[in-house]
Amino acid sequence: MSDTTTPTPTPPVKPKRSPTWATHELDTFLRSNANAKFVWGTLDCSLFAADGVKALTGVDIADDFRGKYTDEVSAFALIKKVTGGATVADAAAYCATKHGMTEWKYPLQAQRGDLVVVANGGNLIAGIVDLSGKYVVALADTGVLRISIQNIKRAWKV
Repeated sequence: MSDTTTPTPTPPVKPKRSPTWATHELDTFLRSNANAKFVWGTLDCSLFAADGVKALTGVDIADDFRGKYTDEVSAFALIKKVTGGATVADAAAYCATKHGMTEWKYPLQAQRGDLVVVANGGNLIAGIVDLSGKYVVALADTGVLRISIQNIKRAWKV
């Protein structure tokens, strides 16, 4: 009989916004990333959105993905491996669900600071609803974008 026991895995932490998220953290995050450059696996649309959530809550919802891919092919292969899905929306849903974030039944109800997936041309990209509540801030290969909330396809309460 072994004297060792298998440790019980720690459940993921549910993100909770800082009391000053609206007056400090979200603004600071958006300002400091205003000129961010897209780099697969370092700072792409999904990690940008996850970094926004982390700025508001201190919780890294992208821990299953961060540092584990380096280009578009390996990113989507990892999404397939981890989630069984094939899109950025699948990755966002996985991360949000894992961390106990509730999905909005009606995505256009998303509010400031919420995690969202938006249509950007023919692509789905992840982002964060900005302080005005009228736009999503997201990172695309062309840089930081402000996209109308009318383009939100899925959204989770942060």
